[in-house]
Amino acid sequence: MRRTLPVILTLVAGTLAILNSYIIFAPLNNWVPNYLQRTVTISTAWAVGIGSLNLMRIHSARISRKTTNWSFSVILIVAFTFFLVLGFVLEKHQENPFYSMLWNYVQPPLSSTMYSILAFYMASAAFRAFRMHSVDSTLMLLSAFIVMLGAVPIGEMIWPGFPVLQEWLLNYINTSSQRAITIGLTLGAMAQSMRVMVGLERGHLSGGE
Repeated sequence: MRRTLPVILTLVAGTLAILNSYIIFAPLNNWVPNYLQRTVTISTAWAVGIGSLNLMRIHSARISRKTTNWSFSVILIVAFTFFLVLGFVLEKHQENPFYSMLWNYVQPPLSSTMYSILAFYMASAAFRAFRMHSVDSTLMLLSAFIVMLGAVPIGEMIWPGFPVLQEWLLNYINTSSQRAITIGLTLGAMAQSMRVMVGLERGHLSGGE
């Protein structure tokens, strides 16, 4: 029963959500968004809370054991606690000038720094991927070369056709590829959802088969 009851609840909730998208029935159309979908918000809140506690537990253990780079764990706990207290203490904290100053002048620079570091890894991966050792990699290299030249002024100075080719690649080749990927992801998500609803996939359950 410990594993059967969650499967039954999942099947019922999933079926109601699907019917709500295809059937016009006032009680169902009102109950699903007003009650059923709210459970997602409640579950997300509990997940965030449990995840935060687990994060504090892991980093507190790192600090107590003085593991490698444990000072970063101190910074994480202090920053997390600071913003958590501000969220509870400040009334309408999102509109508070002090909170906005911290968020606008701390979060964006840190995010920019992180992404700038990732840019080096992306450049290294692109260099390895763009080596012309096959027909596919050669086509990818040429496409990337045209897109990059078409996006900068020097490319148009070299040849006015680079921006035109770039627009054609992005609007037709890239868009059609993204649509194919989206369709594949959608079909995969549908198949996985059906497996979860009918109980074939129980990996998300504690003590699942």
